[in-house]
Amino acid sequence: MRIPYNTSKSALQALQHKLNHVSHNIANVSTIGFKHKDVQFTELLHNAVTENDVRLSEEVGNPSLNAGVKMASSKNNFSQGGLTQTGDPFHLAIAGNGFFGVTNADGEMMLTRDGAFHLSTEGQIVNDRGDVLELNNAVPVDQWGQGDVIITKSGDVNVLTNGQTNTVGQIPLYLPPHHTAITEAGDNMYRVNEGTQLLTSVEDPEAFGAIASGYLEESTVDLAQSITDMMMSQRAYSLNSKVMQSTDEIYSLINQFN
Repeated sequence: MRIPYNTSKSALQALQHKLNHVSHNIANVSTIGFKHKDVQFTELLHNAVTENDVRLSEEVGNPSLNAGVKMASSKNNFSQGGLTQTGDPFHLAIAGNGFFGVTNADGEMMLTRDGAFHLSTEGQIVNDRGDVLELNNAVPVDQWGQGDVIITKSGDVNVLTNGQTNTVGQIPLYLPPHHTAITEAGDNMYRVNEGTQLLTSVEDPEAFGAIASGYLEESTVDLAQSITDMMMSQRAYSLNSKVMQSTDEIYSLINQFN
């Protein structure tokens, strides 16, 4: 009967996945707009214990042994992160629901909560990777005129020149119908799955949060909790390794009598 081996093996595999996710969270504790991952486990099927395995009492009922555990899911927690003031008008944060849309070098639109944008030499609002922020009805930068750039809570991009406000574009926010409709693409970006219809702040502004200009959203990683999770997972991993080692020693002893 290899149930003890399989139980410990499944636990080791599940805990290794947990440690990988916790390490990833800790590494991104200072990443702008990063959403930490939550990991959930589930029991594997139970194996019935019969008289062929061990002598059973008549009152024991229907005994069984758990076949182990596996990672049921790992998903991003899209809760709101704290906002940090920077004073840069092109630094943007979303207070509430929604994602910024950016177009990467391959022409693919991606979603992100990372609002660390700046004005490029080509006159586009871009992030540090050069991905271009999506704008509606955008006026070319060389036609903005000289003045202060003001981005409103609703996403209007205004230029204040000689006391006159000119609207040069609007920043739309995007929202997938459910979080399984987007996939992590690395670099704090999310790829929209094929066939997904995104909701936009232009169509339904009430479903979205407000844009805060001059702010950046902090990572949602709780460092203290993540370190605690890492220590507990490491301890559980060590205990399951000991169980597997003890099981091997027991089987070796049994084989000596065969």
